[in-house]
Amino acid sequence: MAVGRIIEAHRTNYTVKTDNEVLLATVRGTFHEEGTFPKVGDYVELELLEAGKAVIEKVQSRNSVIKRRSADSDEEQVIVANVDLIIIVMGLDGDYNLSRLERYLLLAEQSEVKPVVVLNKTDIAVDLDQCVSEVTEIAGSVPVFSVSGLTGDGMDTLLDYLKTDMTAVLLGSSGAGKSTITNWLLREEKQAVNKIREDDSRGRHTTTSRQLFALPNGAFLIDTPGMRELGVIESDTEDELAVFERIEKLAENCRFRNCDHERSAGCAVLEAIAIGELNQRELDNYHKLLREREFQDSKYSTNAMRHRVQNEKRLSQKIEAIKRQRLSGR
Repeated sequence: MAVGRIIEAHRTNYTVKTDNEVLLATVRGTFHEEGTFPKVGDYVELELLEAGKAVIEKVQSRNSVIKRRSADSDEEQVIVANVDLIIIVMGLDGDYNLSRLERYLLLAEQSEVKPVVVLNKTDIAVDLDQCVSEVTEIAGSVPVFSVSGLTGDGMDTLLDYLKTDMTAVLLGSSGAGKSTITNWLLREEKQAVNKIREDDSRGRHTTTSRQLFALPNGAFLIDTPGMRELGVIESDTEDELAVFERIEKLAENCRFRNCDHERSAGCAVLEAIAIGELNQRELDNYHKLLREREFQDSKYSTNAMRHRVQNEKRLSQKIEAIKRQRLSGR
């Protein structure tokens, strides 16, 4: 029995690296019966076959997993396994989005994996100092680096974080520059890089699968496709409930009961933003979370609903209470 590591997952098979060779492997039928499969970064036990092929018999215990809520259901979806560092990449162009950054930071916290934030594309940044200041405020104690994967500016500082035998994963949206950063760290053009759209700074998912690379300094790096949806697990915390309660408290002073907190005259919530008592991001998250809950409730099947954790149920109840209060005219 041989041991190898999953370096790429395909639709029906896996690329596995052992100490001696790279193999193309399938899984035993028990994986299909159980509905759980190996992920990039997993260490697996293999039965070796002829002509560079193998069968995966078992996944060894994981020391960490990065997982999110599936975009199609309420199930947990493992992204990668056995990771020591999450590198959150955000472009300093149209990709710049503080609310999405907060979700990536929460994903790292839930995964119990150390994160760093990389602000990429300093070569085209309009106001670098302001962006770094805003991100640093949100990131707290999490290190923040500003780099250009294209020119290499600042990349040596990031490289210092990648120690021998450790595994890091690049997370970020399509067009953030993850593949460009990967190529710089590899010192060769391994990953294809496409031009981004000028209207929204988004790429065309140049990286189509998760891939693990061995870096020249002995570290390992996993490049991932951009994620259109980042459903964090158990994301509806007391903090989010507090935001709801805070905004609803302010809304009691709105001129109209059905105030949309967007354009309505006499809106106490918008007034709070104007005088600095509330920030626009909190209001945007409030609106977004309301929309997400309405969409999720219409999408989920009865079976999927059973998998909701208790704190998510509490938030849904809070939202319904808010709606009933509005209909009853408070």
